[in-house]
Amino acid sequence: MCTGIKIDYEDGCVMGRTMDYEVPLNYNVIYLPRNYNFCNDLMGNPLYSKYKTLGVCFENRDPLKDGINEHGLMGITNAFAGFNLYDNEVEFGKVNISSLDYFTYALANYKSVAELVDDLPNIHISTKNHRGENVISPDFHFMFADLTKKCVVIEPKGKKLVLYENPFDVMTNSPSFESQVRKLKKLIDLDNLDEFNSAKDLPGGYDPVSRFIKAFYLTKTHVKPKNYKEAIAYAYNIMGAMAMPNGFVKNKKYNYTTYTRYICVYDSKHKLLTVKSMTNPIVYRLTFEDIEEENKRQAFFIDSDFLTERIK
Repeated sequence: MCTGIKIDYEDGCVMGRTMDYEVPLNYNVIYLPRNYNFCNDLMGNPLYSKYKTLGVCFENRDPLKDGINEHGLMGITNAFAGFNLYDNEVEFGKVNISSLDYFTYALANYKSVAELVDDLPNIHISTKNHRGENVISPDFHFMFADLTKKCVVIEPKGKKLVLYENPFDVMTNSPSFESQVRKLKKLIDLDNLDEFNSAKDLPGGYDPVSRFIKAFYLTKTHVKPKNYKEAIAYAYNIMGAMAMPNGFVKNKKYNYTTYTRYICVYDSKHKLLTVKSMTNPIVYRLTFEDIEEENKRQAFFIDSDFLTERIK
């Protein structure tokens, strides 16, 4: 249960997301260098990165959950529940990869959304490798954007990856992107947002459809940022409104609560990662210029304890 948004400013855009998760986890920031073997494909061949990448991962493992590369291509993964979303066998002649590794593959190999879109027919996601063995391939869908402000959503449908142009600049979870848009248009006249009584009629739930509608409305009606710093600040404001408090949503399956673990915002122009824990108001930042050993994989950990600074 996560929410992602994109906000444009004059010469770039930012992408923010909440990471809402139902079981205990450790997360951290990682830097992946060029020519790094971040995974093997489903044929057993090593895959190497063409471009440097920054992002957030779980348990200090290479599959990224969100991130940005050195050319400003940025994106997020979100849970996307469904039935038989992926094929259960490889397809020869294509890049066969698990959904767990596809996002990292995209950031490591494409400069732009246009490159990603052009190569999408060559990508095949499967739940089994070439020997018929099960691989970890979670139900995911993906949102990407770049310096051109172009935004797309990629979803599994009929065991294929389907592309959607995303002028709404929002992604949550299931149902499908097409269904989310239909529900949005049913509730709001998109050509007359000012006539919508948001104080009374904006959904207040935390289900994916409610969050999609609320995130869209907050993003599209927000004061327009003058620069990237304002865009990042506004993204954190909106993501704060979408965040799920610990204990609010009970998950009976795991006997835990689903809540927001972190919020992050990436900037396409400055190739910037920012991230904050939901238990610490400090926003941490990292750029590729901050990396001292650019040929080495590196891990960075943020403080989750509540911190304050004395007024000077």
